[in-house]
Amino acid sequence: MTRLYTNIMGVFALKKGRVIEKNLFPENPMEIADRITVLEKSFCREEEELIHRLYETGNIVLGVRNPKRFRELDTGDMENLRFVKEQDPVDDMVIVAQIGFKRKKFMSLLSQVNLEITRRRVREVEKDQLIIQAVNSIDELEESANKLSKRLREFYSYCFPEMDYLVKSDETYVSLVEGGLGNLDEVHPDMAKGIRESRKETLGVDFSKGDYLAVKALARSILKLNETKSDIESYIGDSMKEMSPNLNELAGPLLGARLISLAGSLKRLAKMPASTVQVLGAEDAFFRFLKTGKKPPKHGIIFTLPEIRGASMKTRGKISRKFAAKLAIAAKADYFGSDFIGDQLRDDFLKKIKDL
Repeated sequence: MTRLYTNIMGVFALKKGRVIEKNLFPENPMEIADRITVLEKSFCREEEELIHRLYETGNIVLGVRNPKRFRELDTGDMENLRFVKEQDPVDDMVIVAQIGFKRKKFMSLLSQVNLEITRRRVREVEKDQLIIQAVNSIDELEESANKLSKRLREFYSYCFPEMDYLVKSDETYVSLVEGGLGNLDEVHPDMAKGIRESRKETLGVDFSKGDYLAVKALARSILKLNETKSDIESYIGDSMKEMSPNLNELAGPLLGARLISLAGSLKRLAKMPASTVQVLGAEDAFFRFLKTGKKPPKHGIIFTLPEIRGASMKTRGKISRKFAAKLAIAAKADYFGSDFIGDQLRDDFLKKIKDL
């Protein structure tokens, strides 16, 4: 049986410890690191090429350390090709000698590749933890803005109580108060008309100049919180494109970031089954199901996806399952360094839910 073995130099076919065929990597630490990262769960291009060459010469059974890595290999016309688990150790120095590679050069290359992989892992851990902090910051900013908006309504209602029910949007309310109602042309004409008419006959008390300054200062602080929240959302968008492009494309930056936050890290999210991803954020409902035996939750935070939120009650569960399955693939692709497949996953998801 032929053994397929991969190290930092490339991919080798071994028989009885002898190299019978090879497909070498470029001697570039960064490119080698790309391939080694992929090998954690999948296969690289050089392996696929060598497998085809070996099959053409009659090698239909290949010994590999982890057969599961090759589950998604397109066998095509390679009928009867099989991978068998083979864990006998291989001495890299023997291969180095057989292919005429300098030992010193190999050790130097090994050190550079390991350093590059370590850098990437550290960078990745730092980045997803920063994204989690950003998500938490958004939540806290939103909570603070909501509380202060409620306080602003109570404060300003002493002066103009009618505006509380005329303007339902907190964002619009805050903006109008900060502008001293001098920016009514920025809102809907009917709303502006109602505010002007109510202001003439308001039951509120007269505010002093100091009262107005205080209420405007509160409104400005809320606007600043919302501006900061918007800046952090932009930061999350840029960070997700860099660190998790597939998840970003499939779910959008904010939902993707929230999934990473709920999981605890991109690594944890990548290792979760689709069924767990589906209910992330619905822990309370899930524990209630375990305790009472009532219906389990159909979805967690992914409910914020328009395609799920806007679906009928009958199809929400099915759509949630299909979306969670795609999310699990996207997270794995981002963590294990696969090619960009986010657009393909998104298109496939949209096609599947059309049939529901």
